Amino acid sequence: MESPGEEMTTLAGTTTAVPRHRAILVGTEQPNSSSYSDSSVQLSDVSHGSLPQRSASGRLSNFFRFFRKRRLHTSQVTGDFQFATEAQRENPFRQPRRLYIVAVFAALGAFIVGMDISLVSGAQIFYNTQFGLNTNYQGLTASGTLIGALFGTILSIFANNVFGRRGTIFFASMISVGGALWEALAPSWPMLFLGRFIVGNAMGMLSCTVPVFLAETTPAYIRGALTSLYQQSVATGIFIGYLVDAIFVYVPGNIGWRVMLGSSMVPAIVEGCGIIFLPETPRWLIKKGYDEYALNVLLSLRSTREQALRDFEMVKETVLEEREASEGKNLYLEAIRIASNRRALIVGIMLQLFQQFCGMNTIMYYVDYTFHHMVGVSRKTSVVASMVAGFANAVFTLPVYWTIDSYGRRILMLFTFPIMISMLLLGGFSFFGSQWLNFTLVIVSIAVFIAAYSPANGPVPWVVTAEIYPLYIRSECMSISTFCNYMFNFVVSFSWPDMLASMTAQGAYGFYALMTLIGFVYIFFFMPETKGYTLEQMKVVFEKSSFDIARYHWKCLCRNMRKLFGLEVPQTPISSPYDTPWPEEL
Repeated sequence: MESPGEEMTTLAGTTTAVPRHRAILVGTEQPNSSSYSDSSVQLSDVSHGSLPQRSASGRLSNFFRFFRKRRLHTSQVTGDFQFATEAQRENPFRQPRRLYIVAVFAALGAFIVGMDISLVSGAQIFYNTQFGLNTNYQGLTASGTLIGALFGTILSIFANNVFGRRGTIFFASMISVGGALWEALAPSWPMLFLGRFIVGNAMGMLSCTVPVFLAETTPAYIRGALTSLYQQSVATGIFIGYLVDAIFVYVPGNIGWRVMLGSSMVPAIVEGCGIIFLPETPRWLIKKGYDEYALNVLLSLRSTREQALRDFEMVKETVLEEREASEGKNLYLEAIRIASNRRALIVGIMLQLFQQFCGMNTIMYYVDYTFHHMVGVSRKTSVVASMVAGFANAVFTLPVYWTIDSYGRRILMLFTFPIMISMLLLGGFSFFGSQWLNFTLVIVSIAVFIAAYSPANGPVPWVVTAEIYPLYIRSECMSISTFCNYMFNFVVSFSWPDMLASMTAQGAYGFYALMTLIGFVYIFFFMPETKGYTLEQMKVVFEKSSFDIARYHWKCLCRNMRKLFGLEVPQTPISSPYDTPWPEEL
Protein backbone atom coordinates (compact mmCIF):
# COMPACT_ATOMS: atom_id res chain seq x y z
CA MET A 1 0.00 0.00 0.00
CA GLU A 2 1.43 3.36 -0.96
CA SER A 3 2.26 5.83 1.77
CA PRO A 4 0.73 9.33 1.65
CA GLY A 5 2.31 11.83 -0.67
CA GLU A 6 4.78 14.33 0.69
CA GLU A 7 5.84 17.65 -0.75
CA MET A 8 9.25 17.34 -2.39
CA THR A 9 11.49 20.11 -3.69
CA THR A 10 13.74 19.05 -6.52
CA LEU A 11 17.13 20.53 -7.26
CA ALA A 12 15.63 22.04 -10.39
CA GLY A 13 13.40 24.22 -8.22
CA THR A 14 9.98 22.61 -8.71
CA THR A 15 7.74 21.47 -5.88
CA THR A 16 5.64 18.38 -6.30
CA ALA A 17 3.76 15.85 -4.22
CA VAL A 18 5.45 12.49 -4.42
CA PRO A 19 4.76 9.33 -2.41
CA ARG A 20 7.62 8.86 0.02
CA HIS A 21 8.38 5.34 -1.15
CA ARG A 22 8.53 6.54 -4.75
CA ALA A 23 10.80 9.46 -4.02
CA ILE A 24 13.93 7.47 -4.53
CA LEU A 25 12.77 6.37 -7.98
CA VAL A 26 12.02 9.83 -9.31
CA GLY A 27 15.28 11.28 -8.09
CA THR A 28 13.94 13.93 -5.68
CA GLU A 29 15.55 15.00 -2.47
CA GLN A 30 14.73 12.72 0.41
CA PRO A 31 13.03 14.06 3.56
CA ASN A 32 15.95 12.88 5.65
CA SER A 33 18.63 14.33 3.35
CA SER A 34 20.84 16.57 5.44
CA SER A 35 22.69 19.57 4.09
CA TYR A 36 26.16 20.19 5.34
CA SER A 37 27.89 23.49 5.87
CA ASP A 38 31.40 22.44 4.96
CA SER A 39 30.67 21.97 1.28
CA SER A 40 32.15 24.58 -1.01
CA VAL A 41 29.15 24.27 -3.29
CA GLN A 42 25.69 25.56 -2.41
CA LEU A 43 22.47 24.32 -3.93
CA SER A 44 21.48 27.92 -4.55
CA ASP A 45 24.12 27.98 -7.27
CA VAL A 46 21.91 25.75 -9.36
CA SER A 47 19.72 27.51 -11.83
CA HIS A 48 15.99 27.19 -11.20
CA GLY A 49 13.27 26.46 -13.65
CA SER A 50 10.55 24.02 -14.53
CA LEU A 51 11.46 20.52 -15.51
CA PRO A 52 11.60 19.94 -19.26
CA GLN A 53 8.94 17.77 -20.82
CA ARG A 54 9.73 14.61 -22.72
CA SER A 55 9.45 14.84 -26.47
CA ALA A 56 8.62 12.06 -28.91
CA SER A 57 10.72 13.63 -31.65
CA GLY A 58 14.40 13.10 -32.14
CA ARG A 59 17.22 13.61 -34.56
CA LEU A 60 18.54 10.08 -34.56
CA SER A 61 17.64 7.40 -37.02
CA ASN A 62 14.51 5.30 -36.60
CA PHE A 63 16.59 2.44 -35.31
CA PHE A 64 18.12 4.44 -32.49
CA ARG A 65 14.83 6.25 -31.85
CA PHE A 66 13.16 2.89 -31.22
CA PHE A 67 15.51 2.13 -28.36
CA ARG A 68 15.34 5.67 -27.00
CA LYS A 69 11.53 5.64 -26.89
CA ARG A 70 11.63 2.27 -25.20
CA ARG A 71 13.79 3.71 -22.45
CA LEU A 72 11.76 6.87 -21.82
CA HIS A 73 8.24 5.53 -22.25
CA THR A 74 8.36 2.13 -20.59
CA SER A 75 10.41 3.06 -17.56
CA GLN A 76 10.27 5.77 -14.94
CA VAL A 77 12.27 8.92 -15.55
CA THR A 78 14.64 8.08 -12.74
CA GLY A 79 17.94 9.18 -11.31
CA ASP A 80 19.70 11.74 -13.49
CA PHE A 81 16.85 11.83 -16.03
CA GLN A 82 14.77 13.75 -13.47
CA PHE A 83 17.09 16.70 -13.95
CA ALA A 84 18.13 16.15 -17.57
CA THR A 85 17.50 18.78 -20.17
CA GLU A 86 15.21 18.10 -23.10
CA ALA A 87 18.23 17.61 -25.37
CA GLN A 88 19.69 15.05 -22.95
CA ARG A 89 16.44 13.11 -22.83
CA GLU A 90 16.25 13.06 -26.61
CA ASN A 91 19.89 12.03 -26.94
CA PRO A 92 21.34 10.77 -23.62
CA PHE A 93 24.71 10.18 -25.27
CA ARG A 94 25.20 13.87 -26.02
CA GLN A 95 27.87 14.34 -23.40
CA PRO A 96 31.12 16.32 -23.21
CA ARG A 97 33.86 14.97 -25.45
CA ARG A 98 36.15 14.72 -22.44
CA LEU A 99 33.84 12.14 -20.83
CA TYR A 100 34.17 9.83 -23.83
CA ILE A 101 37.93 10.33 -24.04
CA VAL A 102 38.26 9.36 -20.37
CA ALA A 103 35.93 6.35 -20.75
CA VAL A 104 37.51 4.98 -23.93
CA PHE A 105 41.07 5.43 -22.73
CA ALA A 106 40.35 3.85 -19.34
CA ALA A 107 38.68 0.93 -21.09
CA LEU A 108 41.91 0.28 -22.98
CA GLY A 109 43.02 -1.54 -19.83
CA ALA A 110 40.36 -4.12 -20.57
CA PHE A 111 41.73 -4.43 -24.11
CA ILE A 112 44.95 -5.74 -22.53
CA VAL A 113 42.95 -8.37 -20.64
CA GLY A 114 41.21 -9.48 -23.85
CA MET A 115 44.44 -9.87 -25.79
CA ASP A 116 46.00 -11.97 -23.03
CA ILE A 117 42.95 -14.26 -23.10
CA SER A 118 43.09 -15.01 -26.83
CA LEU A 119 46.81 -14.92 -27.59
CA VAL A 120 47.42 -18.11 -25.63
CA SER A 121 44.87 -19.95 -27.77
CA GLY A 122 47.08 -19.87 -30.85
CA ALA A 123 50.41 -19.94 -29.01
CA GLN A 124 49.64 -23.15 -27.09
CA ILE A 125 49.49 -25.17 -30.31
CA PHE A 126 53.22 -24.50 -30.67
CA TYR A 127 54.63 -24.27 -27.15
CA ASN A 128 52.83 -27.47 -26.13
CA THR A 129 54.91 -29.30 -28.73
CA GLN A 130 58.14 -27.42 -27.97
CA PHE A 131 57.98 -28.08 -24.21
CA GLY A 132 56.24 -31.48 -24.45
CA LEU A 133 53.31 -30.59 -22.18
CA ASN A 134 50.64 -33.11 -21.18
CA THR A 135 46.99 -32.17 -20.57
CA ASN A 136 47.61 -31.13 -16.95
CA TYR A 137 50.50 -28.81 -17.83
CA GLN A 138 48.57 -27.57 -20.83
CA GLY A 139 45.62 -26.55 -18.66
CA LEU A 140 47.93 -25.08 -16.01
CA THR A 141 49.78 -22.95 -18.57
CA ALA A 142 46.62 -21.65 -20.24
CA SER A 143 45.17 -20.76 -16.84
CA GLY A 144 48.43 -19.40 -15.39
CA THR A 145 47.19 -15.84 -15.85
CA LEU A 146 44.11 -16.72 -13.81
CA ILE A 147 46.22 -17.85 -10.86
CA GLY A 148 48.09 -14.56 -11.08
CA ALA A 149 44.80 -12.68 -11.34
CA LEU A 150 43.71 -14.07 -7.97
CA PHE A 151 46.69 -12.34 -6.39
CA GLY A 152 46.13 -9.27 -8.54
CA THR A 153 42.61 -8.81 -7.19
CA ILE A 154 43.95 -8.82 -3.63
CA LEU A 155 46.71 -6.39 -4.55
CA SER A 156 44.16 -4.09 -6.18
CA ILE A 157 42.51 -3.38 -2.80
CA PHE A 158 45.67 -1.76 -1.47
CA ALA A 159 46.44 -0.05 -4.78
CA ASN A 160 42.93 1.41 -5.17
CA ASN A 161 42.86 2.80 -1.65
CA VAL A 162 46.36 4.30 -1.78
CA PHE A 163 46.96 5.22 -5.43
CA GLY A 164 43.39 5.58 -6.66
CA ARG A 165 41.73 4.08 -9.72
CA ARG A 166 44.04 5.88 -12.15
CA GLY A 167 47.23 4.92 -10.31
CA THR A 168 46.17 1.28 -10.12
CA ILE A 169 45.56 1.14 -13.87
CA PHE A 170 48.99 2.68 -14.46
CA PHE A 171 50.83 0.15 -12.29
CA ALA A 172 48.86 -2.75 -13.78
CA SER A 173 49.81 -1.60 -17.29
CA MET A 174 53.49 -1.52 -16.39
CA ILE A 175 53.27 -5.00 -14.82
CA SER A 176 51.62 -6.24 -18.01
CA VAL A 177 54.51 -4.89 -20.10
CA GLY A 178 57.04 -6.76 -17.99
CA GLY A 179 55.01 -9.97 -17.97
CA ALA A 180 54.48 -9.99 -21.73
CA LEU A 181 58.21 -9.50 -22.32
CA TRP A 182 58.98 -12.33 -19.87
CA GLU A 183 56.57 -14.69 -21.69
CA ALA A 184 58.10 -13.90 -25.07
CA LEU A 185 61.65 -14.65 -23.90
CA ALA A 186 60.88 -17.69 -21.72
CA PRO A 187 63.48 -20.47 -22.37
CA SER A 188 61.59 -23.20 -20.50
CA TRP A 189 58.14 -24.13 -19.29
CA PRO A 190 58.67 -22.90 -15.67
CA MET A 191 59.78 -19.50 -16.96
CA LEU A 192 56.82 -19.37 -19.34
CA PHE A 193 54.45 -20.16 -16.49
CA LEU A 194 56.04 -17.43 -14.33
CA GLY A 195 55.52 -14.93 -17.15
CA ARG A 196 51.88 -15.99 -17.40
CA PHE A 197 51.57 -15.50 -13.63
CA ILE A 198 52.99 -11.96 -13.84
CA VAL A 199 50.60 -11.02 -16.65
CA GLY A 200 47.75 -12.44 -14.56
CA ASN A 201 48.53 -10.06 -11.71
CA ALA A 202 47.97 -7.16 -14.10
CA MET A 203 44.76 -8.73 -15.39
CA GLY A 204 43.35 -9.02 -11.87
CA MET A 205 44.14 -5.41 -11.03
CA LEU A 206 42.67 -4.14 -14.29
CA SER A 207 39.50 -6.23 -13.96
CA CYS A 208 38.89 -4.86 -10.47
CA THR A 209 39.59 -1.25 -11.34
CA VAL A 210 38.48 -0.45 -14.90
CA PRO A 211 34.72 -1.16 -14.38
CA VAL A 212 34.75 0.91 -11.17
CA PHE A 213 36.60 3.75 -12.92
CA LEU A 214 33.97 3.80 -15.67
CA ALA A 215 31.02 3.56 -13.27
CA GLU A 216 32.32 6.37 -11.05
CA THR A 217 32.86 8.86 -13.87
CA THR A 218 29.65 8.50 -15.91
CA PRO A 219 26.07 9.84 -15.38
CA ALA A 220 23.57 7.30 -14.09
CA TYR A 221 21.36 7.22 -17.18
CA ILE A 222 24.19 6.07 -19.47
CA ARG A 223 26.25 4.28 -16.83
CA GLY A 224 25.28 0.84 -18.08
CA ALA A 225 26.36 1.63 -21.64
CA LEU A 226 29.68 3.27 -20.77
CA THR A 227 30.57 0.70 -18.12
CA SER A 228 29.95 -1.90 -20.82
CA LEU A 229 32.99 -0.45 -22.57
CA TYR A 230 34.92 -2.79 -20.29
CA GLN A 231 33.46 -5.88 -21.93
CA GLN A 232 33.57 -4.28 -25.38
CA SER A 233 37.28 -3.64 -24.93
CA VAL A 234 37.81 -7.21 -23.70
CA ALA A 235 35.93 -8.54 -26.73
CA THR A 236 37.86 -6.31 -29.13
CA GLY A 237 41.13 -7.33 -27.49
CA ILE A 238 40.19 -10.98 -27.90
CA PHE A 239 39.55 -10.47 -31.61
CA ILE A 240 42.81 -8.58 -32.12
CA GLY A 241 44.59 -11.36 -30.23
CA TYR A 242 43.20 -13.96 -32.64
CA LEU A 243 44.18 -11.72 -35.54
CA VAL A 244 47.75 -11.53 -34.23
CA ASP A 245 47.75 -15.33 -33.87
CA ALA A 246 46.60 -15.68 -37.49
CA ILE A 247 49.35 -13.35 -38.70
CA PHE A 248 52.25 -14.95 -36.83
CA VAL A 249 51.14 -18.56 -37.23
CA TYR A 250 53.05 -18.50 -40.54
CA VAL A 251 56.33 -17.47 -38.90
CA PRO A 252 58.66 -20.50 -39.06
CA GLY A 253 60.39 -22.04 -36.05
CA ASN A 254 59.62 -21.11 -32.47
CA ILE A 255 59.51 -17.37 -33.05
CA GLY A 256 55.82 -17.07 -33.93
CA TRP A 257 54.31 -18.04 -30.59
CA ARG A 258 56.76 -15.81 -28.73
CA VAL A 259 55.71 -12.79 -30.80
CA MET A 260 52.08 -13.74 -30.17
CA LEU A 261 52.46 -13.67 -26.38
CA GLY A 262 54.73 -10.62 -26.39
CA SER A 263 52.44 -8.47 -28.56
CA SER A 264 50.18 -7.57 -25.61
CA MET A 265 52.87 -5.18 -24.36
CA VAL A 266 51.93 -2.72 -27.12
CA PRO A 267 48.49 -1.70 -25.74
CA ALA A 268 49.92 -1.91 -22.21
CA ILE A 269 52.56 0.70 -23.06
CA VAL A 270 49.94 2.96 -24.66
CA GLU A 271 47.64 2.61 -21.64
CA GLY A 272 50.43 3.25 -19.14
CA CYS A 273 51.57 6.39 -20.94
CA GLY A 274 48.06 7.75 -21.51
CA ILE A 275 46.39 7.07 -18.17
CA ILE A 276 48.56 9.65 -16.40
CA PHE A 277 46.80 12.39 -18.38
CA LEU A 278 43.30 11.29 -17.26
CA PRO A 279 41.62 12.65 -14.11
CA GLU A 280 40.98 10.55 -11.03
CA THR A 281 37.35 9.56 -10.38
CA PRO A 282 35.31 12.20 -8.48
CA ARG A 283 34.07 9.70 -5.90
CA TRP A 284 37.57 8.59 -4.94
CA LEU A 285 38.73 12.22 -4.74
CA ILE A 286 35.84 13.17 -2.45
CA LYS A 287 36.49 10.12 -0.31
CA LYS A 288 40.10 11.29 0.15
CA GLY A 289 39.10 14.92 0.85
CA TYR A 290 40.03 16.52 -2.50
CA ASP A 291 36.67 18.29 -2.88
CA GLU A 292 37.79 21.15 -5.11
CA TYR A 293 39.60 18.81 -7.49
CA ALA A 294 36.57 16.49 -7.58
CA LEU A 295 34.24 19.38 -8.44
CA ASN A 296 36.50 20.52 -11.26
CA VAL A 297 36.54 16.98 -12.64
CA LEU A 298 32.74 16.77 -12.50
CA LEU A 299 32.40 20.14 -14.23
CA SER A 300 34.55 18.82 -17.08
CA LEU A 301 32.68 15.49 -17.32
CA ARG A 302 29.07 16.72 -17.14
CA SER A 303 27.15 18.56 -19.83
CA THR A 304 25.65 21.15 -17.45
CA ARG A 305 26.84 22.94 -14.33
CA GLU A 306 23.59 21.97 -12.60
CA GLN A 307 24.27 18.29 -13.17
CA ALA A 308 27.86 18.57 -11.90
CA LEU A 309 26.81 20.43 -8.73
CA ARG A 310 24.04 17.96 -7.99
CA ASP A 311 26.35 14.97 -8.44
CA PHE A 312 28.93 16.63 -6.21
CA GLU A 313 26.37 17.22 -3.45
CA MET A 314 24.99 13.70 -3.66
CA VAL A 315 28.39 12.01 -3.60
CA LYS A 316 29.71 14.31 -0.86
CA GLU A 317 26.79 13.60 1.44
CA THR A 318 26.99 9.86 0.88
CA VAL A 319 30.75 9.80 1.47
CA LEU A 320 30.41 11.71 4.76
CA GLU A 321 27.67 9.44 6.05
CA GLU A 322 29.42 6.23 5.01
CA ARG A 323 32.72 7.43 6.49
CA GLU A 324 30.98 8.03 9.80
CA ALA A 325 29.18 4.69 9.64
CA SER A 326 32.35 2.70 8.83
CA GLU A 327 34.82 4.41 11.17
CA GLY A 328 36.81 1.83 13.12
CA LYS A 329 35.11 -1.13 11.43
CA ASN A 330 36.42 -4.06 9.44
CA LEU A 331 35.18 -3.37 5.92
CA TYR A 332 35.15 -7.04 4.92
CA LEU A 333 32.95 -7.82 7.91
CA GLU A 334 30.74 -4.89 6.92
CA ALA A 335 30.22 -6.51 3.52
CA ILE A 336 28.86 -9.60 5.29
CA ARG A 337 27.31 -8.23 8.47
CA ILE A 338 24.97 -5.64 6.93
CA ALA A 339 22.10 -7.38 5.14
CA SER A 340 21.90 -5.06 2.11
CA ASN A 341 25.67 -5.31 1.56
CA ARG A 342 25.55 -9.09 1.91
CA ARG A 343 22.74 -9.44 -0.62
CA ALA A 344 24.61 -7.25 -3.11
CA LEU A 345 27.80 -9.29 -2.62
CA ILE A 346 25.98 -12.60 -3.14
CA VAL A 347 24.40 -11.33 -6.36
CA GLY A 348 27.80 -10.12 -7.58
CA ILE A 349 29.46 -13.47 -6.86
CA MET A 350 26.67 -15.50 -8.43
CA LEU A 351 26.75 -13.42 -11.60
CA GLN A 352 30.49 -14.05 -11.88
CA LEU A 353 29.88 -17.77 -11.28
CA PHE A 354 27.38 -18.10 -14.10
CA GLN A 355 29.47 -15.92 -16.39
CA GLN A 356 32.26 -18.50 -16.17
CA PHE A 357 30.23 -21.71 -15.91
CA CYS A 358 28.39 -21.05 -19.15
CA GLY A 359 31.58 -22.31 -20.83
CA MET A 360 32.52 -19.13 -22.69
CA ASN A 361 36.17 -19.15 -21.67
CA THR A 362 36.62 -22.79 -22.62
CA ILE A 363 35.79 -21.56 -26.12
CA MET A 364 38.11 -18.55 -25.91
CA TYR A 365 41.11 -20.37 -24.44
CA TYR A 366 40.80 -23.59 -26.44
CA VAL A 367 39.11 -22.66 -29.72
CA ASP A 368 42.29 -23.39 -31.72
CA TYR A 369 42.82 -26.60 -29.79
CA THR A 370 39.20 -27.59 -30.47
CA PHE A 371 39.50 -27.13 -34.22
CA HIS A 372 42.94 -28.73 -34.52
CA HIS A 373 42.78 -31.72 -32.14
CA MET A 374 39.04 -32.40 -31.84
CA VAL A 375 37.78 -31.53 -35.32
CA GLY A 376 41.02 -32.48 -37.08
CA VAL A 377 41.76 -29.48 -39.31
CA SER A 378 45.31 -28.15 -39.75
CA ARG A 379 47.00 -25.77 -37.36
CA LYS A 380 46.83 -22.83 -39.74
CA THR A 381 43.16 -23.47 -40.58
CA SER A 382 42.27 -23.71 -36.90
CA VAL A 383 44.01 -20.41 -36.07
CA VAL A 384 42.26 -18.63 -38.94
CA ALA A 385 38.90 -20.18 -38.03
CA SER A 386 39.31 -18.93 -34.45
CA MET A 387 38.95 -15.39 -35.78
CA VAL A 388 35.26 -16.17 -36.35
CA ALA A 389 34.83 -16.49 -32.58
CA GLY A 390 36.81 -13.34 -31.91
CA PHE A 391 34.97 -11.32 -34.56
CA ALA A 392 31.56 -12.46 -33.30
CA ASN A 393 32.52 -11.55 -29.74
CA ALA A 394 33.59 -8.03 -30.73
CA VAL A 395 30.64 -7.28 -33.04
CA PHE A 396 27.83 -8.71 -30.93
CA THR A 397 28.92 -6.77 -27.86
CA LEU A 398 27.80 -3.59 -29.63
CA PRO A 399 24.01 -4.00 -29.04
CA VAL A 400 24.60 -3.66 -25.30
CA TYR A 401 24.94 0.12 -25.71
CA TRP A 402 21.32 0.46 -26.88
CA THR A 403 19.78 -2.25 -24.72
CA ILE A 404 21.33 -2.32 -21.25
CA ASP A 405 19.90 1.06 -20.20
CA SER A 406 16.72 0.61 -22.27
CA TYR A 407 15.52 -2.87 -21.33
CA GLY A 408 17.62 -3.39 -18.21
CA ARG A 409 20.35 -5.73 -17.07
CA ARG A 410 18.07 -8.57 -15.98
CA ILE A 411 16.03 -8.76 -19.19
CA LEU A 412 19.19 -9.07 -21.30
CA MET A 413 20.33 -12.05 -19.23
CA LEU A 414 16.97 -13.82 -19.31
CA PHE A 415 16.58 -13.36 -23.06
CA THR A 416 20.01 -14.71 -24.01
CA PHE A 417 20.50 -17.64 -21.63
CA PRO A 418 18.12 -20.02 -23.49
CA ILE A 419 20.03 -19.31 -26.72
CA MET A 420 23.33 -20.19 -25.05
CA ILE A 421 21.87 -23.43 -23.68
CA SER A 422 20.66 -24.55 -27.11
CA MET A 423 24.01 -23.71 -28.75
CA LEU A 424 25.95 -25.65 -26.11
CA LEU A 425 23.79 -28.70 -26.81
CA LEU A 426 24.24 -28.25 -30.57
CA GLY A 427 28.02 -27.96 -30.14
CA GLY A 428 28.14 -31.16 -28.10
CA PHE A 429 26.02 -33.26 -30.43
CA SER A 430 27.84 -31.98 -33.52
CA PHE A 431 30.75 -34.30 -32.68
CA PHE A 432 28.64 -37.30 -33.70
CA GLY A 433 28.90 -36.26 -37.37
CA SER A 434 31.61 -36.38 -40.00
CA GLN A 435 34.61 -34.05 -39.87
CA TRP A 436 33.24 -31.32 -42.10
CA LEU A 437 29.74 -31.54 -40.62
CA ASN A 438 31.40 -31.35 -37.23
CA PHE A 439 33.51 -28.37 -38.30
CA THR A 440 30.48 -26.51 -39.72
CA LEU A 441 28.22 -27.11 -36.72
CA VAL A 442 30.96 -26.21 -34.24
CA ILE A 443 31.55 -22.88 -35.98
CA VAL A 444 27.80 -22.16 -36.12
CA SER A 445 27.23 -23.10 -32.49
CA ILE A 446 30.23 -21.08 -31.30
CA ALA A 447 29.25 -18.02 -33.36
CA VAL A 448 25.60 -18.01 -32.21
CA PHE A 449 26.60 -18.77 -28.61
CA ILE A 450 28.97 -15.81 -28.61
CA ALA A 451 26.31 -13.62 -30.27
CA ALA A 452 24.04 -14.34 -27.30
CA TYR A 453 26.78 -14.12 -24.67
CA SER A 454 28.47 -10.90 -25.79
CA PRO A 455 25.70 -8.30 -25.17
CA ALA A 456 24.48 -9.90 -21.92
CA ASN A 457 26.42 -12.43 -19.86
CA GLY A 458 29.68 -10.79 -20.90
CA PRO A 459 29.17 -7.14 -19.85
CA VAL A 460 26.24 -7.36 -17.41
CA PRO A 461 28.10 -9.02 -14.50
CA TRP A 462 30.82 -6.37 -14.68
CA VAL A 463 28.30 -3.52 -14.97
CA VAL A 464 26.24 -4.78 -12.04
CA THR A 465 29.20 -5.50 -9.75
CA ALA A 466 30.64 -2.05 -10.50
CA GLU A 467 27.43 -0.29 -9.45
CA ILE A 468 25.77 -2.23 -6.61
CA TYR A 469 28.38 -1.89 -3.84
CA PRO A 470 28.46 1.11 -1.45
CA LEU A 471 31.40 3.45 -1.97
CA TYR A 472 33.09 2.79 1.37
CA ILE A 473 33.41 -0.96 0.66
CA ARG A 474 33.38 -0.82 -3.14
CA SER A 475 37.06 -1.72 -3.57
CA GLU A 476 36.76 -4.61 -1.11
CA CYS A 477 33.55 -6.04 -2.59
CA MET A 478 34.76 -5.55 -6.15
CA SER A 479 37.97 -7.41 -5.32
CA ILE A 480 35.97 -10.26 -3.77
CA SER A 481 33.69 -10.65 -6.79
CA THR A 482 36.61 -10.33 -9.23
CA PHE A 483 38.60 -12.85 -7.19
CA CYS A 484 35.67 -15.25 -7.49
CA ASN A 485 35.45 -14.56 -11.22
CA TYR A 486 39.07 -15.56 -11.79
CA MET A 487 38.80 -18.50 -9.40
CA PHE A 488 35.81 -19.86 -11.36
CA ASN A 489 37.63 -19.02 -14.58
CA PHE A 490 40.65 -21.02 -13.42
CA VAL A 491 38.51 -24.03 -12.53
CA VAL A 492 36.81 -23.94 -15.94
CA SER A 493 40.00 -23.41 -17.95
CA PHE A 494 42.21 -25.85 -16.05
CA SER A 495 39.66 -28.66 -16.04
CA TRP A 496 38.60 -28.45 -19.72
CA PRO A 497 41.26 -30.75 -21.23
CA ASP A 498 40.57 -33.41 -18.59
CA MET A 499 36.80 -32.98 -18.98
CA LEU A 500 37.11 -33.67 -22.70
CA ALA A 501 39.22 -36.76 -22.01
CA SER A 502 36.92 -38.22 -19.34
CA MET A 503 33.44 -36.95 -20.33
CA THR A 504 33.87 -36.57 -24.12
CA ALA A 505 32.73 -33.40 -25.86
CA GLN A 506 29.05 -34.32 -25.45
CA GLY A 507 29.30 -34.64 -21.68
CA ALA A 508 31.45 -31.52 -21.26
CA TYR A 509 29.17 -29.29 -23.33
CA GLY A 510 26.13 -30.82 -21.64
CA PHE A 511 27.55 -29.98 -18.22
CA TYR A 512 27.87 -26.30 -19.11
CA ALA A 513 24.38 -26.31 -20.64
CA LEU A 514 23.04 -27.56 -17.29
CA MET A 515 24.97 -24.89 -15.37
CA THR A 516 23.61 -22.21 -17.70
CA LEU A 517 20.07 -23.46 -17.05
CA ILE A 518 20.65 -23.19 -13.30
CA GLY A 519 21.96 -19.67 -13.87
CA PHE A 520 18.80 -18.75 -15.76
CA VAL A 521 16.65 -19.88 -12.83
CA TYR A 522 18.76 -17.96 -10.30
CA ILE A 523 18.73 -14.75 -12.34
CA PHE A 524 14.99 -14.95 -12.89
CA PHE A 525 14.19 -15.20 -9.19
CA PHE A 526 16.96 -13.43 -7.30
CA MET A 527 18.62 -10.83 -9.53
CA PRO A 528 17.06 -7.38 -9.04
CA GLU A 529 16.95 -4.75 -11.75
CA THR A 530 19.42 -1.91 -11.13
CA LYS A 531 18.94 0.39 -14.11
CA GLY A 532 17.91 3.97 -13.38
CA TYR A 533 19.43 4.21 -9.90
CA THR A 534 22.37 6.44 -9.13
CA LEU A 535 25.29 4.80 -7.33
CA GLU A 536 24.25 6.58 -4.14
CA GLN A 537 20.69 5.23 -4.41
CA MET A 538 21.71 1.63 -5.13
CA LYS A 539 21.46 0.46 -1.52
CA VAL A 540 17.66 0.73 -1.62
CA VAL A 541 17.53 -2.04 -4.25
CA PHE A 542 18.78 -4.57 -1.69
CA GLU A 543 16.80 -3.39 1.34
CA LYS A 544 14.21 -6.16 0.93
CA SER A 545 15.17 -9.82 1.33
CA SER A 546 16.09 -12.04 -1.61
CA PHE A 547 12.92 -14.04 -1.08
CA ASP A 548 10.80 -10.89 -1.33
CA ILE A 549 12.48 -10.19 -4.66
CA ALA A 550 11.92 -13.78 -5.80
CA ARG A 551 8.28 -13.64 -4.73
CA TYR A 552 7.77 -10.44 -6.71
CA HIS A 553 9.30 -11.94 -9.87
CA TRP A 554 7.14 -15.05 -9.51
CA LYS A 555 3.97 -12.96 -9.20
CA CYS A 556 4.96 -10.97 -12.27
CA LEU A 557 5.50 -14.22 -14.21
CA CYS A 558 2.10 -15.58 -13.18
CA ARG A 559 0.36 -12.36 -14.17
CA ASN A 560 2.13 -12.21 -17.54
CA MET A 561 1.25 -15.83 -18.26
CA ARG A 562 -2.41 -15.10 -17.53
CA LYS A 563 -2.26 -12.16 -19.93
CA LEU A 564 -0.63 -14.35 -22.56
CA PHE A 565 -3.48 -16.88 -22.42
CA GLY A 566 -6.20 -14.21 -22.24
CA LEU A 567 -7.21 -14.92 -18.66
CA GLU A 568 -8.55 -12.33 -16.26
CA VAL A 569 -5.84 -10.29 -14.55
CA PRO A 570 -6.34 -8.21 -11.36
CA GLN A 571 -6.12 -4.47 -11.92
CA THR A 572 -4.25 -3.76 -8.70
CA PRO A 573 -0.49 -3.36 -9.26
CA ILE A 574 1.93 -5.79 -7.71
CA SER A 575 3.87 -4.26 -4.84
CA SER A 576 7.51 -4.04 -5.91
CA PRO A 577 10.33 -4.69 -3.43
CA TYR A 578 12.37 -2.08 -5.30
CA ASP A 579 9.99 0.68 -4.09
CA THR A 580 11.24 0.59 -0.51
CA PRO A 581 11.57 3.86 1.43
CA TRP A 582 14.94 5.52 1.52
CA PRO A 583 16.67 3.93 4.55
CA GLU A 584 16.70 6.20 7.57
CA GLU A 585 20.27 5.25 8.41
CA LEU A 586 21.64 6.20 4.96
